[in-house]
Amino acid sequence: MKKSFILTGTIISSLLAGQTAFASNYTVQKGDTLWEISKKYNTTVEALKQMNHLTSDFIFPGQILKVNEKKDTYVVKPGDTLSKIAKQFNTTVAALLKMNPEISNPNFIKAGQTIRLSGAVPSSVKPATKESSANGYYIVKERDTLSSIAKMFHTTVSSLLALNPEIKNPNFIRVGQSIKVTGEKAPAQSSNQKISKPSPGSISTTPSNSTKAVNSSLADRVIQIGEKYLGAKYLYGASPSRTDAFDCSSFTMRVFGEAGISLPRSSAAQSQAGTTVSLNQLQKGDLLFFDTDFNGAINHVGIYAGNGQMLNATVSKGVSYASINSSYWKERFVKAVRVIN
Repeated sequence: MKKSFILTGTIISSLLAGQTAFASNYTVQKGDTLWEISKKYNTTVEALKQMNHLTSDFIFPGQILKVNEKKDTYVVKPGDTLSKIAKQFNTTVAALLKMNPEISNPNFIKAGQTIRLSGAVPSSVKPATKESSANGYYIVKERDTLSSIAKMFHTTVSSLLALNPEIKNPNFIRVGQSIKVTGEKAPAQSSNQKISKPSPGSISTTPSNSTKAVNSSLADRVIQIGEKYLGAKYLYGASPSRTDAFDCSSFTMRVFGEAGISLPRSSAAQSQAGTTVSLNQLQKGDLLFFDTDFNGAINHVGIYAGNGQMLNATVSKGVSYASINSSYWKERFVKAVRVIN
């Protein structure tokens, strides 16, 4: 019986070896498990079973397993990043970008997208570059975002919004749309605009809006309320009724609610409230919105507190002050909104 088992194992191993000669193989050692092998080769037990047509987790010493199939493409799954994919296929982000020049923002890939892993780049696929603009305009391509276009032309989202006042929602642009990327713009929205302290006087606004000066006493009240919660921890999805933990938008919702101003729950929804104002005319109590992931979607909000500071709830520090003049926040700024009249 023992000899028969060894002979059978040898035959099976030989057959598997014949089927997998074109792929990377692994010879099972005594004590090995599929789970240990999957970790060693950066794959999964299910993938190993599928590659080797296994119907159970049973393996035996001497068995030859296929552990890595050569692939030309990979379909992005939820939670994937370009660096994660590069690591999985023993390559680099730079190599993947070279193989996939249509990816204009390495921080933005989406589920269902096909990534080339090897082979020649199709001639029909060209990287999005400045040369693809004509007469100061750029034609939106698939997977473009306003953030990625701004980065491509060394400008900011706010500058592009100033040049293209017809764009009402910075999170929504469509393939084929013509975006103005150079030319005259309002001084407050210039491409090298620096966030600075609020200056007194009239309020400069986007073309479609008009604003009034902030009610300073109410703005001071908002900051005072916000400071009550300094040091509170961060909790994503925190209930607006909680005062011991906040996420960015539950914090602003709570603070403004206590001041008698009702705000929607999410940062994206709050960005559509009130009146848009320009950066060089910020006043206390204005809401500041950011795209921290560079994916074209607003996902953070803070309250301008004057002197280049904002009150906000962040993952790392909870409710705290932050300088909006820092490179981190300047690069991610999208818009400012005034809800205090």
